[in-house]
Amino acid sequence: MALKLHVRVTLLASAIVISALGAFVWLSSRELGRLLGEEQRTRVKLHAVTLAEQIARLPNEQAGLNRLVSLAKNARPGAVGIRVWERVGKSYQTLATVADNDLPPPDVEAIAAALRAPVVVNLPAKRSLADSGEAYWVCVPIKRTGRPEGAVEYVERFEPARGVVARYRTLALWLALGCVMAITLATGWLFRQTVYRPIERLLAAMHRVQDGDLSATIAVAGTDELGRLAAGYNQMLTQVRSMTEERERQRQLLEERVAGATAELSERNAQLEALNRELWAMTRRLTDMERLAAAGQTAAQLAHEVGTPLNLISGHVQLLSADLDGDAKARHRLETIGVQIERIERIVRAMLDRTRPDISEHQLLDVNAVLHRTFEVIQPALEARRVRLVTQLDAAPLLIRGVADQLQQVFINLFNNALDAMPDGGQLAVTSARWESGTGVERFVVEVRDTGLGMAENIQARIFEPFFTTKPRGSGTGLGLVVARQIIREHGGDITVTSRPGCGTTVRLELPPAAEPVA
Repeated sequence: MALKLHVRVTLLASAIVISALGAFVWLSSRELGRLLGEEQRTRVKLHAVTLAEQIARLPNEQAGLNRLVSLAKNARPGAVGIRVWERVGKSYQTLATVADNDLPPPDVEAIAAALRAPVVVNLPAKRSLADSGEAYWVCVPIKRTGRPEGAVEYVERFEPARGVVARYRTLALWLALGCVMAITLATGWLFRQTVYRPIERLLAAMHRVQDGDLSATIAVAGTDELGRLAAGYNQMLTQVRSMTEERERQRQLLEERVAGATAELSERNAQLEALNRELWAMTRRLTDMERLAAAGQTAAQLAHEVGTPLNLISGHVQLLSADLDGDAKARHRLETIGVQIERIERIVRAMLDRTRPDISEHQLLDVNAVLHRTFEVIQPALEARRVRLVTQLDAAPLLIRGVADQLQQVFINLFNNALDAMPDGGQLAVTSARWESGTGVERFVVEVRDTGLGMAENIQARIFEPFFTTKPRGSGTGLGLVVARQIIREHGGDITVTSRPGCGTTVRLELPPAAEPVA
């Protein structure tokens, strides 16, 4: 988490103050310890000299000497021990001793040096105690009649000086901590009042500018650096506001021009798109008309060539019908053959009429009835190809307006295509039902579904092109689905084909219902 500026400055100032006060406390406590040590050494010397003078004025009485030595030791809390030495010839012996257990052993050479010294000049020296402590040691001669007759050996700890220094250091640290806290609080408050609040006002104004308010100026409170910064910000904001207003005017002008050009371009594009669609549809219609015209010429030639054989076949059928008065089943089949010959003639004539406006009159008929008649016609072909017919027709009549022969022609074309797609047999499913689209419009739907070979996408995209066929040469004309789509569209419906290789093909016919019921 990033610290704010005034917090960082306050912490930095506090760290500097703490370092300075710590250095001061350390140096002052060290100097205080040195001064206290010097004072204690002076007091130790003075105490030893005073004791030596008092002993020199005492009469030679051991009890008084012991009492004086005890009083001298008890007078100083840090005293470790006192030895009183007497010079006997060239040797020294102890007259009185008052000491603690950690009193260092006697140093005869130091005592001899002290007795030879005419005047005590040096301060007491440091000696180690038995308990690993340190003490001041001093030896002062006892003089009577101007000659040294003995010496006073005095040892005193300097721990009281250390205690004073420690107390001073503790007190100084607490005082320094209080000063640091006061300085920190004062620095933080002062910095916040003089620096941070003006910066906060500047940042708040900048946030308002970021939100789109270009009038967010700030008051100039002084002539210092922050005041000059505020004045510069206000001046910059004024320039930005005028530039923004100019840019907004230019943008509005540009938007108006772009909107006008876009509207004009959209209108031109719409006109061009409509013309392209019309041109494409016209080209498609011309192409279909050319192909259908060629198909009409072919149909005319076919009708001329097929007419005579059909007449002969029709005559022989009539003769056979006359000879089979007793066989009802054979007569029924001959009648079916005759009906289909007549239908072939009508189909040929209808093919001749495809290139001319349709003048057929649509009548009210039932799609299911047309399907049933087509099933009877196609049944022998289904049995020959080992194809099972499965039907599921709507229970109610599906009444439309149309031409029964034309619809039967469509169904036969679809059934024949299904049979060609199932050379090894299979299943042909035909369903009819009522269907309501998402817009609420009712339609009649007939689906023809086979289990044949199916078609690839590239073939499926061309199945409604005239003369396009996948059948072997001589077995297909490529006009079956073209004619079927044209017939369905003339009846106000539509035809769609879905197929996948190896999964069969489904042809879906949608026809509009009749506007009036059967009379």
